[in-house]
Amino acid sequence: MMLSGGGPVGIIAGGQDLPFEIIDALQGAGRDYFLFGLVGEADKRIEGHPHIWLKWGEIGLLFNTLEQKGIEELLCIGSVKARPDFRSIRLDFGAIKALPDILKIMAGGGDESLLNGVANFFEKRGLRLVSVPDIAPSLVVGAALSVGDKLAATNEADIRLAAKMAAVIGAMDVGQGVVVANGRVLAMEGPEGTDQMLERVERIRLERRSRWDFGKAGLLLKRARPGQDLRFDMPTIGPRTVEFVQKAGLAGIVCAQGEVLCACRDQTIHLAKEAGLFLQARYLSDVTSD
Repeated sequence: MMLSGGGPVGIIAGGQDLPFEIIDALQGAGRDYFLFGLVGEADKRIEGHPHIWLKWGEIGLLFNTLEQKGIEELLCIGSVKARPDFRSIRLDFGAIKALPDILKIMAGGGDESLLNGVANFFEKRGLRLVSVPDIAPSLVVGAALSVGDKLAATNEADIRLAAKMAAVIGAMDVGQGVVVANGRVLAMEGPEGTDQMLERVERIRLERRSRWDFGKAGLLLKRARPGQDLRFDMPTIGPRTVEFVQKAGLAGIVCAQGEVLCACRDQTIHLAKEAGLFLQARYLSDVTSD
């Protein structure tokens, strides 16, 4: 674990299971932690842990609590369903004081610009932002992830194409996932996220706008944006991803080694095997948009 301080680690928690896997890792290492649950996003299970609930705009409450708890290291983890609409948010006094910085952050374009702004905002105020690999490296997809090797081998050309296209959209700060089947790009991830992209692919299949051998061809590939700050918004797969890939009629999932998180790993692998999907980690640093 690459944490420097001995105080509690602050966790700004979004939705789904990853915040709780981080808690397990910190407990295993004997580190204290404190959760800031985002209202409307974080699971109510956080109420079984040291926590406060935090609404968008409660910057003052966040920083006052960080100071009271002696928190110097902070992790942002978990899903966020939608960017907050700051026009409808009631700002507390701390947020009003920080308004120039907040407006500068929100003026950014894509996710990378926004997240870099968030990082600068916290670091300017003396906090050290940590990443999931710092705390729970076992959540990061590594070379050992290899399910369905033979089926993956029959989709090798599509894997290369998907890796190149993911690098293209990543460089444009658009998304982190691509679906390819039979040499054709079926979908590229945008603001809707991976699950909704896979629902689009399912509709494409059902409406026969493209054809592929159900469950034998086609794949989802996830990789980080080129040069992405992995302290934020690491690409993630999990049980829901497997379910959506199966419903879409695809053959499997490929993750960039060292760049993607796997939530609920054992369950994810079990579901992939049960569905007859391949699930592979690949070293993709040599596959670019060129």
